Amino acid sequence: MVFSSDSSEPKKVLVVEDERIIAINICSTLKQFGYQTEYVSDGESAIQKVDSDTFDLVLMDIMLGGGIDGIEVAKIVKKKQEIPVVYLTAYSDEATLDRAKKTEPFGYLIKPFNSRDLYVTAEMAIYKSQIQRQLREIQQKLAEAQKWETIGLVAAGISHEINNPLTSILNYSDLIVKETAAENNASLLSYAQKIANESERIAKIIKNLVQYSQATSEQNSEINVLEVFHDTCSFLHQYFLKENIQCEVFSETEIFLVGQAQKIKQIFLNLLLDARARVLNAKPSSESQIKLELVQANDKEIHLRLKDNGKTNPNLEFDHKESIQVTKIMVEELGGKINRIEEGSGGYWDLVLPSRSQKNSITVETRQN
Repeated sequence: MVFSSDSSEPKKVLVVEDERIIAINICSTLKQFGYQTEYVSDGESAIQKVDSDTFDLVLMDIMLGGGIDGIEVAKIVKKKQEIPVVYLTAYSDEATLDRAKKTEPFGYLIKPFNSRDLYVTAEMAIYKSQIQRQLREIQQKLAEAQKWETIGLVAAGISHEINNPLTSILNYSDLIVKETAAENNASLLSYAQKIANESERIAKIIKNLVQYSQATSEQNSEINVLEVFHDTCSFLHQYFLKENIQCEVFSETEIFLVGQAQKIKQIFLNLLLDARARVLNAKPSSESQIKLELVQANDKEIHLRLKDNGKTNPNLEFDHKESIQVTKIMVEELGGKINRIEEGSGGYWDLVLPSRSQKNSITVETRQN
């Protein structure tokens, strides 16, 4: 069986070779080593295959017949998918090598080659591709961690600079509330209470910001999903209010799961920002909505469905690609799954996460007023 660091399934190789006998021989050899193979004879067919199927490796003859040669096909394949390419050629002149090197191939086999060379080159190319993919994922996680470390330093400074005067505002507003209550001044009392309420909300936002920016070494704990979601919504309250977006929460049960609260908050925040962007991208409507539905699937899993009635476009997908990729990684780290489902008007993010327990049935609505 073919070596794989992440799967026991045979690796799939696409052979792009315009000489049929050579292509069949290559496929036969690779099958002996446990690979699954397919072959095509021209560049156009290779591009179609890559569009319609998934491959772990492409063995590409440079001197293909037809409109485009193997090097041009490799460029297109690289743009479409991160599939390692190994070139096959009977020509090894400097000009060809220079063109080939610019496509960053994972290997170069000069015809004729023996079965052992073919096998070793294929193995090394796939292994190197897997290592590079894992390295990119690690670098992405590291960049995310460094970003939050920076935010943490800023948040700590902001917390110190804002909390001091905010404490004074809360104390003074409390004194005003007590004095106006004693004087029975309803109008002034109402204003004072609003100052106190808004100040407390600012204090909560600052607290949440500091919590978001804490190190990712946080220990696993039992998390109330609804409570975490409402804490996350407090970040976006003013945006939703200004943009006339209704954010509702529906749940048949009060659900708990075990994990890192910071990761759950970050998942919710990324998905809420994505849903908000989709809603804003739709035509102006007085019924712009984001809904979170939590349904207990069984005693091992829960479903979280974040719905929106917005629409997407290529620019929006590009802008949110990085944050959504980070979200998917965090969901997978929690042992869950996430998928985007598009519907006629809007769509939803479907989350499956491990469940811990459940309590009494409740229904909650978050009103933006």
